[in-house]
This record gives sequence, C-alpha cells and structure tokens, in this order.
Amino acid sequence: MNHVFRFKIALQTMKDNFKITMVVTLVFAGMAAMYSGMYPSFKEVMQEMVSSGFAESFTAFRGAADMGSYVGFLNIEMYQIFWILILAMLIGFIAASIIAKEIEGKTIDLFMSNPVSRKQIIFEKYVGLIPFILIVNIVVLLTVYGITIAIDEELNFAHLVVTHAISIPYFLSIAALGILISVLINDKMKASIVTIVIVIGMFLLESISLLIPDYKDLGLVSLTHYYDPSTILLDGEIDGTGVIVLLAFAPLVLILAMIIFEHKDINVS
Repeated sequence: MNHVFRFKIALQTMKDNFKITMVVTLVFAGMAAMYSGMYPSFKEVMQEMVSSGFAESFTAFRGAADMGSYVGFLNIEMYQIFWILILAMLIGFIAASIIAKEIEGKTIDLFMSNPVSRKQIIFEKYVGLIPFILIVNIVVLLTVYGITIAIDEELNFAHLVVTHAISIPYFLSIAALGILISVLINDKMKASIVTIVIVIGMFLLESISLLIPDYKDLGLVSLTHYYDPSTILLDGEIDGTGVIVLLAFAPLVLILAMIIFEHKDINVS
C-alpha cells in the first residue's frame, strides 16, 4: 500500500510538464489580458454589429447575440475559441504523448521494473496533468477579473468563477481521452495528432449542430456540447446534465485506458 500513496510517477509528470505549464499559463493569461483590455476600443463596433443584425451570422458560436456587451465580447473572442478549442487541443496533445512517449522511447521498462501496477501508471500520469489544468484556469480567471476592474467594466465574479470551475471536468475529459489514445497508439506524435483531430472534430460537430437545425443532435457526440461558457458567463445558468456527462466521461475513459494498458503487449527490449 505504501507505493499507492507515494505518487512518484504523478510528481515526476508534474515536473516534466512544469515548463509547458508556465508557458501555456503565460500565453493564455496574456491573451485574456489582451481581449479584456481591448474591449473599450471595440465597444462601439461590436454594438453596431449587434444592432445591425450582423451578429446573427455568428450562430455557430454560442452567445453571439450578446457580443456587443463586455461579457458577450469576452465569450466570443476568448472562451468560445481559445478556451474550449485551443486550450483543449493543447491538453489533448500533452495527454496523448504521456504514455506513448514512454513506450516509443523505451523508458516504460523503468516503470515496469518497479512494484507498481500498470493501472497505477495510468492513474498517476493522469493525476500529474491536473496541476497544469488548475494553474492555467486560476491564473486566467484572476487575469480576466483584474483587467475587468482596471478598465471599469461589469462582470459577475461568481459567474466567472463557475465558468472556470465547470471547465475543469471538460478539460479532465479531454485529458482522459488523450491518455486513452496514448495507450492505443505507441507513436507519441501520431497519438497527439489523432487527439487534436478528435478535439477539432468535436468542435466542428457542435458548430454544425448550431448552424443547421436538422443536425442539432449531432452535437450530442461532442464533449464541447456539454460545456457552454456563454450561458454561465452571461446568465449564470449551469447545464446540470452537461456537468454530469463530463464528470462521468473522464473516469469511464480512464478506466478503459487502464484495462487496455493492463492487457497491452509492450516490447521493452
């Protein structure tokens, strides 16, 4: 039991991802500051777009009708693209290489030679990704709110906190999916590319479901469908079903990855 609670693999994973965590955090904090700070310059333009009906052409983006307001602007410019798509792609990219790189680099035998089960390797690798998700989330949240105060705009802090809090199970689901792909594909670059393609595909499916009413059910197979920053940021409304789906998806996929990895033939020679 002592080995179960040491979490050496998780700690090493955190250390391995420390630089990328700092870089991604700084980049997204910078983007958050930029989009928050630039609203006063675009305020009139955005409001004119809404009043002229031009915003209706953005139906593929949730919350587009409110893009003239500060919160609506943040939703469209920051959260609907860079948050739920770009950050998800980065998390998927990192997660998808986490096992594959050990197998490809023949370093998996170092783990296998220790008294640790294959299931624990998967679990600890996954746990090692959680600080990355939390740090980016907290820093971006504080950056957005800090700039909001600086430019004297209105933003419900509770709505902002909940928006970021509910993004955590969404990103954890993406991470679990990436680890599953990493277990299935031994080549780290191929595994990462496949995961990115899946994330983009899910985003496109949700966009199509919003654009074409006849295909509205298409979004149900996309993780993006179950996390909508616009409804939380703008109205404080939480999709309870969506949260449940995301909370259930991550452990189920992680368990599947454990089972597959447990029975996977690995050449460590």
